[in-house]
Amino acid sequence: MAGHWSRVGRNLGEAVGAYNKTVASLETRVLVSARRFKDLQAVPDGRDIAPIEQIEVLPRSLQAAERDLQPA
Repeated sequence: MAGHWSRVGRNLGEAVGAYNKTVASLETRVLVSARRFKDLQAVPDGRDIAPIEQIEVLPRSLQAAERDLQPA
């Protein structure tokens, strides 16, 4: 079971990394252009695009020595 939890933690970390890369790409490629809509007066009520926050928390690694034990 410890091996399964370690894999879950690794996968969560990879999901956070993929999310952050997607946020960065969205900000640098899409939102830069979309923010120009306000200057062009193409946005109703002069609203701004809400920022998207990156996730800075990573899952904790399983520290118990038993995590390395595999069933025979």
